[in-house]
Amino acid sequence: MEVHSRDTGDGTTNETLISASLASHMTIAAFTAIAWYNVIELDISVYMAFKRKRGLYFWSIVLSTQGILLHSLAFILKFYGIITQFEVTCTMITIGWYLMVTGQSLVLYSRLNLIVRETWIIRAVLIMIIWNAITLHIPTTVLTFGSNSPNPDRFTHGFRIMEMIQMTMFSIQELIISATYIWATMRFLRPVYNDRVRSVMTQLVWINVAIILMDVAMLTMEYLDYYSIQVAMKAAIYSVKLKLEFTVLNQLIRISKPSNNFSLNLDEPGNQPAPGTRPGVANHSSTTKHRTWACGWA
Repeated sequence: MEVHSRDTGDGTTNETLISASLASHMTIAAFTAIAWYNVIELDISVYMAFKRKRGLYFWSIVLSTQGILLHSLAFILKFYGIITQFEVTCTMITIGWYLMVTGQSLVLYSRLNLIVRETWIIRAVLIMIIWNAITLHIPTTVLTFGSNSPNPDRFTHGFRIMEMIQMTMFSIQELIISATYIWATMRFLRPVYNDRVRSVMTQLVWINVAIILMDVAMLTMEYLDYYSIQVAMKAAIYSVKLKLEFTVLNQLIRISKPSNNFSLNLDEPGNQPAPGTRPGVANHSSTTKHRTWACGWA
């Protein structure tokens, strides 16, 4: 299959990229290498950083990184004809996709309570993640297997449409979560004059802006129909996003510890701050109990 200025590999059949252009091979290899390097680095960082390996934050990071690895590996095996049984490659791709996409949203959700005090916002984000996982993962999975089966004709058109829908909707989901972080962070920063806290919170804003821009880049490749490049690029971008999120969220947790002179309030979402404190800011003269929620961090 020739790949020229427009990538005709739409992933809906058992065609391979063996005859693709050298530029396409090199681009796919570069994005895959970036994804795998970041996954290895993240795995090492996660297991060294967490003393108690449990909680939503820990497991969402672990599963999301493994999803990136599985998703990109499966596409390499499929695109280059290393494994020709579509049942095997489609199963690997699908599981990796579930973990990579929804897993990353859960990473952001699991730490949202650090800066958002409104319980209804946190609950709404979780409902959105669950709803999109059900309504987007399931039909896309059916169409993926159907369009890669020996009789793909009746599934191919639906797959192409659903592929664009799910990418757009998951990008909107991440946009909403990132926008929530930016809004909550800017609200938190107004009364804060501690340099360390302002630095971390400013990083949080810019990282979420970067996440939005990377999602736009992925959507652009999808709508331009560069399918095989977009798939490799997706794994690389998700690995970079996860790495950035892991770094800044860990800093957020560190400044939240009661041992700091100035920290965030880590009570359960929805608890009101102690009298005399600013919303979201810990007052160490009070008797408010501080704890990390669903984290397993010590």
